Amino acid sequence: MPINQEKIQWLQQELKPYREALMQHALYENIQDLGHLRIFMEHHVFAVWDFMSLLKSLQRHLTCVEVPWIPFGNAANRRLINAIVLEEETDVDQQGVPISHFELYTRAMEECGADTALMQEFLYGLQHGKAVYTQLENLPVPGNTRDFVKHTFQIIQSGQPHRIAAAFTFGREDVIPSMFRCLVSDMSRRYPGTVDTFHYYMERHLQVDEDMQSPLAMQMVSILCGEDEEKWHQCHEEAVACYRMRLHLWDGILAALQKA
Repeated sequence: MPINQEKIQWLQQELKPYREALMQHALYENIQDLGHLRIFMEHHVFAVWDFMSLLKSLQRHLTCVEVPWIPFGNAANRRLINAIVLEEETDVDQQGVPISHFELYTRAMEECGADTALMQEFLYGLQHGKAVYTQLENLPVPGNTRDFVKHTFQIIQSGQPHRIAAAFTFGREDVIPSMFRCLVSDMSRRYPGTVDTFHYYMERHLQVDEDMQSPLAMQMVSILCGEDEEKWHQCHEEAVACYRMRLHLWDGILAALQKA
């Protein structure tokens, strides 16, 4: 099924003010050295992690992940989501070794000296049966970051694939202005061997998104919404809410930088 260009363009136009607000956020110009980058990553890693949960929830809705296996859902959507999962969960590092984008990000944190202890403790609790909300409340997760993750899991718990797909496709698009990418490139030169992996992560993430994920995700939304006007409007609502929450996350990181 082809992408519904008319509806996708309508959504993109409606979301343009929110995207521009993210592009122009003061956060980027306040990341001026390695210490600032570490603070950014220590907050942002939670968004990288919960993106994977959003992705896997979509896979559960669109494919059969149970045993015994049975044919389930739209075959085109199965192919689309599995292709995206392949890249996110098992991409390759600089040496061509398979790695998830989340694990690549935490490796980049370790390389530049950012603290991964909070995220590791968060994951340890999940691995031992603690709930996401329990971990968010019991650990010193920054407030805006906690709000961001909670919102993601509210979307997941809605159980509505088109809403989850809208959040994934439009609301979770990592808006990285060229000035921020240039800054990281400059840091790579200023601090040899300390931000190389983060630089690679960003470039790889953008390459995969531009070349494959964005077109596939938009096609997935088109299939899930079809000609249902209500679903398209619900996608709009969800995407706007996600953009607002990303701005909220950016505000929290900026406040942390200004206190440093």
